Amino acid sequence: MDNDLIAVAQRKGGVGKTTLAISVAAELCQRGEDVSLIDSDPQGSACQWATPGNLEFPVYEIPLADQPIPFWVREVRKVPESCIVIDTAPNDRALGASIALSRLVLVPCTPSGLDIEATVRTIEIINAVRARRHGLPYLILVPNRVDGRILEGRQLVRELTEFGEVVASTIGDRSAFVRAFSAGQSVAELACGQAADHEIQLLCDLVVKCLAVSQRVSAA
Repeated sequence: MDNDLIAVAQRKGGVGKTTLAISVAAELCQRGEDVSLIDSDPQGSACQWATPGNLEFPVYEIPLADQPIPFWVREVRKVPESCIVIDTAPNDRALGASIALSRLVLVPCTPSGLDIEATVRTIEIINAVRARRHGLPYLILVPNRVDGRILEGRQLVRELTEFGEVVASTIGDRSAFVRAFSAGQSVAELACGQAADHEIQLLCDLVVKCLAVSQRVSAA
């Protein structure tokens, strides 16, 4: 498909997938991209975030639960926007489906041993897809809810770097993200110019670069 699909995926829940998905979609929208978000997690957190109607991009509820994967793929392909962020459910079936469609996968990881174990499994799924798609999708590991200045944060970054993948700069555990959810807005709107907004901007700089590389690989 011609769309730029970005999956936000992790085998473990509670790592901030929805927050990153909303934040990245909002920042790309701020940059003029024709962007939307697909909430494929049956919990529907992204749809709940969007309920007040304050986001500047559409959010589609297309959960992958018990329905056949080909049906879910057809529904995803109906989404008209050229850049689509997928908030993925934390299970192997959902990860495999969204990763197989995506140019880029963002994998958030918090400073927890359980998160590292889940990241190993997530990368295994991504590598299985890469073997069939000539190296796609690209992958960015995102140290999330962490202070990169302290020992715990630096240790997490070191552990993620050992995977040999692209590692983003850290995203802090900031109240601006909580307030953004409560207001049904993104940090780009609610906390413009503040630390949380700046961190998402840095992440999206990396997202844009990786998408550009993936497009050249696809065209080759």
